[in-house]
Amino acid sequence: MLPKTKFLLVLVAAVMQICTGASIKQRIYANEETLDGEGRYVLRWDVVQDTIEFQVEAGTLGFVGFGISPSGTMTGADIFIAGVRPDGSTYGQDFYATGETTPILDTQQDWRLLEAYELTAENKTILKFSRLLNTCDEQDFAIGNYTSRVIWALGATDSIGYHGATNRGTKSMNLIHATTPELDVSTLQNYTIAVNITMPTIDTAYWCTFHKGPTLTTKHHIVAFDTLLPSLESFQHTHHFVVYTCKAPGNQTDEEAFDRFTYQNGNIGDHCFTTQELPIAQCQSVIYTWAKGGKMMIFPEDVGFPIGETPTAQYYMVEIHYDNPQLLEGVFFETGLAMYHTPNLRPIDAGILALGQYVDISLTVPPNQDAFKVVGHCSPQCTQEALEPEGITVFASMLHSHKSGRKMRTRHFRGNVELPWIDFDNQYDFDFQQNKILLETRQILPGDQMSFECTYSSVWRRGDPVIGGHSTYEEMCQNLLWYYPRGGLGCMSRYDVDTHLADFGVETYHTVQEASSLRYIIDTPVSIAGDYFDLVATKFNWTEEFLRAYQEERLNGDQMSHCGTLRPTRYPESFVEYVPVDECALKE
Repeated sequence: MLPKTKFLLVLVAAVMQICTGASIKQRIYANEETLDGEGRYVLRWDVVQDTIEFQVEAGTLGFVGFGISPSGTMTGADIFIAGVRPDGSTYGQDFYATGETTPILDTQQDWRLLEAYELTAENKTILKFSRLLNTCDEQDFAIGNYTSRVIWALGATDSIGYHGATNRGTKSMNLIHATTPELDVSTLQNYTIAVNITMPTIDTAYWCTFHKGPTLTTKHHIVAFDTLLPSLESFQHTHHFVVYTCKAPGNQTDEEAFDRFTYQNGNIGDHCFTTQELPIAQCQSVIYTWAKGGKMMIFPEDVGFPIGETPTAQYYMVEIHYDNPQLLEGVFFETGLAMYHTPNLRPIDAGILALGQYVDISLTVPPNQDAFKVVGHCSPQCTQEALEPEGITVFASMLHSHKSGRKMRTRHFRGNVELPWIDFDNQYDFDFQQNKILLETRQILPGDQMSFECTYSSVWRRGDPVIGGHSTYEEMCQNLLWYYPRGGLGCMSRYDVDTHLADFGVETYHTVQEASSLRYIIDTPVSIAGDYFDLVATKFNWTEEFLRAYQEERLNGDQMSHCGTLRPTRYPESFVEYVPVDECALKE
């Protein structure tokens, strides 16, 4: 046994190591995110069965707040506050918030503090804590494979109070997601596309550029895509982009059709929807799309996207959506992407297909609506004609709408039975969109129907409606699905525009193509003549009776399905609706 003096010295040395972080054996977590822009709040986490464990490394010796919120604010948030007191004792409690006020102690304490200590020399607090994914507490949020809006706060002391305007923040993320395969990009070939231009001085610009890809002597597989946003300006103003492959008309080679329009040859591009020069119509096959909040996309280990199937170089068109609501002038920056590819082919070729509604004014959300629904269908006839008997397997999804989008789900029908949703998000965040690998793949068979449903709120527009269009203040309802084996299925629908306009009393109209949208001008009757938006915003009387009928028709009425031939489509008749398992009811 050690003498008492030596024992105390050893004990003090051990405590000093803990307090300074000199010899702490850190657990390796599978996930990590920095929640602020300065590295003051680092979140790490793992999911084990029905429990999620977090580690927070926070730049304070005061209290540390962490929460999950429906809107990114304190209102309605599930909050955990913990720390280490000056005397070395620890604390950690479960709260909830009803507004931007002091949170309320939850009677059901679901957060569990596992460990807390301070690194005083670094002014840091380290916390480890856990919670069930679904606590069945009305004051908590179930955590799943959808958007979670995480909120955080740092206190100057351990006295819980207002944290100040700069010691807080929010970030959207997927806390539960499929395991990302390991990928050593240094072993892969890399084709990079970079577009450097001065952003147009308009609210919304869709800018198209052409690019000549590498000449490959054999077929390759793209196994990952990454986005290049090297500056604050590119991060702030690049809302999304789409990459298309281009195919020359039969009387020209690809080089003859596209080479003179390429960025490499000095052509910086043009507005996508008004250009008179660029051969945009020859570029219709999507190979990648990225939207704000998205991260590097790595394919499953047995799947790749094929390129290099012809002896000549592939040409690409990149459509970039620049978002400039402040109409800033002279802002120059780079937006780009990297395609990582390999000649070592994987067993399966992947494809991508779009579901949802075509972008036009038939997608109009009435003013002051908090949960207006719109749907686009891929009909049973479309899948019956396009798919082989074994069907396709969907492995990834990107949900896409704009600022009014609140909820989305991709519904899947076989006959008159609804199967589990392919994807869904009840906490959709316009600033957090990603190509999400699904936790479970979904098989789509010939004769199946897919319906993509979007729920919007127009309340934030303060009395104005929201119309379909490409601006972030307008709306889209689209779902991009990655699947295999690759085929030719393209499947969207639209509500008839003439029928839509007739509902508002329009007799005749004409259209004008503008930089970011097709503008509809009413000609007759004269009493409502003028811009379509003015009609639905100021001239039309949105009665409760009309609103009920309008919602019913837009959700459950006939649409025209586009997949080779036009045909009417709607939800299946008298189907058995899918209802997710209620885990909390099973526990009762």
